[in-house]
Parts: sequence; C-alpha cells; structure tokens
Amino acid sequence: MSLTVELVQHLPDFEALQPDWNELVESMAFPEIFHFWEWNFCYFKHYRTADELFILVLRDQSKKIVSIAPLCIRTMRRLGVRIRVLETIVVNIGDYRNFLTRAGTHRGRVVEAVLDYLQGSAAHWDVIDIAQFSSRDSTTAHLATLAQGYPGWNVRVRITTATAVIRLSSPATAEDVEKVRRLRRKLKNLQQRGLQVQIGSADFAKFWPTFCELHRKTWPLSPFHEAVGMAFYDDLRSRPGLKEKLEFSVAEFQGRPVAMHFGFVDRSKLYHYMTVMDREFRNERVGAVLLYLMIQHYQKRLQNFDFMRGMETYKLWFTDDLDISFRLVIHRNASGPAFLYNLGEVTRQYAIDLGFPKAALQLAKGGAAKVRDRLLGSR
Repeated sequence: MSLTVELVQHLPDFEALQPDWNELVESMAFPEIFHFWEWNFCYFKHYRTADELFILVLRDQSKKIVSIAPLCIRTMRRLGVRIRVLETIVVNIGDYRNFLTRAGTHRGRVVEAVLDYLQGSAAHWDVIDIAQFSSRDSTTAHLATLAQGYPGWNVRVRITTATAVIRLSSPATAEDVEKVRRLRRKLKNLQQRGLQVQIGSADFAKFWPTFCELHRKTWPLSPFHEAVGMAFYDDLRSRPGLKEKLEFSVAEFQGRPVAMHFGFVDRSKLYHYMTVMDREFRNERVGAVLLYLMIQHYQKRLQNFDFMRGMETYKLWFTDDLDISFRLVIHRNASGPAFLYNLGEVTRQYAIDLGFPKAALQLAKGGAAKVRDRLLGSR
C-alpha cells in the first residue's frame, strides 16, 4: 500500500481537520479520549503558544486519511544552544498518545512512512521525544523496532508507567475481598448518616467550581493553580464534540460535596481521570466509596475501567491487569543539541543504574566513621 504524507503547520488547516480527524479516531482499533481533535486543538491553543505545528497526515492511494501523527516542535535552550524537540501535541495531562491509525491499516507501514518523512525533514528537528505510547497498541512496538533500523539514529526506549485496567466484562482476578467488604460496610454506614451519591451527574456546571477549589487545596501541582490550566479545561469541556463524553460523579454528605470525579466515558471505557476528596472526611473513606460505586455502576454497560497512569495501591484492590506505556527518544548520533538535551537525564540514570547515589552516601558515612575513629583514638 502506497502512502503519501502531508505536513500541516498552520492553525486554520489544523482546524479544518476536525471532522476527518475525529472520524479517524472513531475508526481506530484502540481509540483514546486524548486522541480526539478537541484534546489536541485545545492543548495546542492554550499550552503550545510558542511552539510550531508539525502534524503529519497520511493518505492512501484513494486520498483517504488513514493515519495522523499529531506532532509539534518545541524550542528550548541549554547552555545557550537552541534545541528543537519534536513531541506529540498533548503531553503531561494527557495519559495516552499515539500515531492515530485507521483499523485495518498496517501500522508497521504507517510507522515506516512517518519515520521516513522525519528522516527526510531532519533539518527541522534535533530530538524526537515521544512518551505515553501504550503497549496495548502494536504501533508502539513497530515504532520502537523500526526506528532502530535507521542509520545514524540513536534510539532510547524506556518504560514510563504501568496502568491498571479493570476488564469489566470478565470476573475480577485481583479483588481484595476484605478491603472491598470493608468499603461496603462503610458505604452502608455513610448512607445511614446522610451520604448521597450521583454517578454520571448531569449537574456538572453546578459542582465544577467546588471541584476546582478542592483540587487546588489537595494537589500542589494541580493545573487549576494556573490561569492557563483553568482556561484549557473550560475550553475543553465546552466543546460540543466532548460534552457527551464527560463523566462527573459526586458524593455529598449532608448536602456538602466531599468526593468528586471528573473524567471521560466513551463507547467502551471509563477514564478515571481526576479525583478529589475533602480532607476533613479522609477517615470516612468517601473517595474509596465513590470509586466502588462508580465501578459497580459502569460494570453494567462498559468493557473497561481505566485507572490511568500511576500505580497507587488502592487500584490493585480491584485488578491485576496492567498495560505499560513507553517513552522513545530518537536523535542523530552526531548532534550537539541532542547531546545537551540528553546529558542531564542520561548521566542521572547512569548514576542510578550504578547505584551511585546510595554508594556515595555509604562511602561518605564510612569515611566520616574512619575520621571519627582516628580522632577518638588520638585522645
């Protein structure tokens, strides 16, 4: 199959892609909420104001779009040297990224076409740094394998995080029966004392200011501490294409919101994206109770409950199914900017692999002990 690659670099052309982009995502074998046009456009609009679009659109011989690589170029400086980093548009607050490829299209050929284009346009970038590519989609394996075959390229592949997923359509394999039993007892007790829970609440706008306030109080790195974060989420949740995919659940105790969840739901999966709990009610386990009720509710109509990245212990009460996400850093072997970009991280990782931080501490302690012993011995 012959594929042509078009480069999109201007915002109006990005906007014009919306219907075709979302139709492509809906056709994917493993679509994710973060793949939709709305997530990418809003993120670029609010977080990428100083960056350049570098979206690759792949078409087959009939001119039909079969894949989109949602990329952009971020320029940074280290020691005064300019470094151009090619990344996916959505980073940080978007948990899954990919080259968006239509089901039935050979993903290896798509990856090869993208990499060939990037090799031919190497004058535009110094480092390719893409992360959160999931093991559940074979595009990730094709990318990691094929990139290493390009002469003059250095490819570094690392696991970034594991993701716990409940397969709702099959029996639980790792449910902590005792902990879940305690949650049921706690739920019954709280309900007797006035707990009210809404799963998939329609009162999103009513609770949103309280959710943001509690999130800021709970999480020091909350995006709601910054005006750009507030603007991004306000823009995102107002987009018509995402409104029907928003998920908001709330637990109220005697009329007061004490635990809330903001996330997404598509045709097959619940995205457990942002949670918040009033710390005054921490000992009441209101957050865990809300989670338990959400799992029970969505088990009736969805295939998967995705806990998103992070391996907090409570997630493994319910499942032992894990997906792995990877990061790939690609650069030319003889590149000064790439050397500066990688220097700090590679040096730090090498020291960790050697056990240097702990070894240095032990050596320092040993040296101090010897000095002390000599001083004591000379008295």
